[in-house]
Amino acid sequence: MIIVNEIYEDAESIFGHCNEKKLLRWITDSVQLLANKGEVDPLVGYVDLCVSGQCVTLPREVETPLAVNINGHPTRGRDELFVFHLNGPGEHMPSCDFTWVNEGNFFTYRDLQCPAKLIAFVEQPEDAGKILKVFGYDDQNRPLRTDLNGTWEDGLRVPMIYGYALPAASDPKVARITGIVRDKTVAPVRLSSFDNSTSSGTLLGVFEPDETKPIYRRIRISRACPWVRLCYRKRSLDLISQNDRILLHSRPALILAMQALKKYREWDTAAAVQLEAQATRLLTERENVLQAPIFSPIQIEDRNTVKVRPCEDLD
Repeated sequence: MIIVNEIYEDAESIFGHCNEKKLLRWITDSVQLLANKGEVDPLVGYVDLCVSGQCVTLPREVETPLAVNINGHPTRGRDELFVFHLNGPGEHMPSCDFTWVNEGNFFTYRDLQCPAKLIAFVEQPEDAGKILKVFGYDDQNRPLRTDLNGTWEDGLRVPMIYGYALPAASDPKVARITGIVRDKTVAPVRLSSFDNSTSSGTLLGVFEPDETKPIYRRIRISRACPWVRLCYRKRSLDLISQNDRILLHSRPALILAMQALKKYREWDTAAAVQLEAQATRLLTERENVLQAPIFSPIQIEDRNTVKVRPCEDLD
């Protein structure tokens, strides 16, 4: 792991002196360039999740689920199109084996249980008045829009008031959410549904201060269970300060990646490709040192010799 301030001076000498926001954006691009190149992926992580039901919304740092254990059982992964396969179970037929399906990206932790108005819980007074805009449709299937003194804009602005969590009187009931955009804040902000009661409603999301476009991966498991274990590829988040972490383990490789990015910007492709190749080599060598000398054997499921037990025997 590298901290941004450990390579900040090198970035200044490579890209030239400029404002911090622009320099952090170039460092972010360099990290993303390098993270996708190593033969050994440096962004693979593992996490145990407590779940309820079959629909699991994954944490923010999960970009791609690679493997899933359901309550300790190995599983097979399927993509979104498998529900259309003629030999598959579809969406309603129960599955007898342990599988998980990639449901795609969603903008909230949970879906709305029914059409409802939305409220935001603001924890710090500095965040009052900032923008939290929700895109989608109301209970009349009309696109969400906001009237700003006679000027209409797309999306519903949820009131951000410190000390109060109430919807505006003119707000419609939201039936479906298709996107969320918000300002950066000092503290996390919670988005919830509102049904005229302080003891009920659905918590839709808890957005971190730097989360301006919330998006979360969601999977569906074949049977309800108390926990799942996930192997995943981490999301390479944008760097916003010199104290942020870079989830790579080779500082020389990152410096070469920044030099390659500069050459790409100067349209010197030949030099950029050479620098990128050297950065990849250094990263791969470093990650190979950190990896244990093990291998993952090919998995074969022989349905001709293995007798499949009834569904009730698999629990």
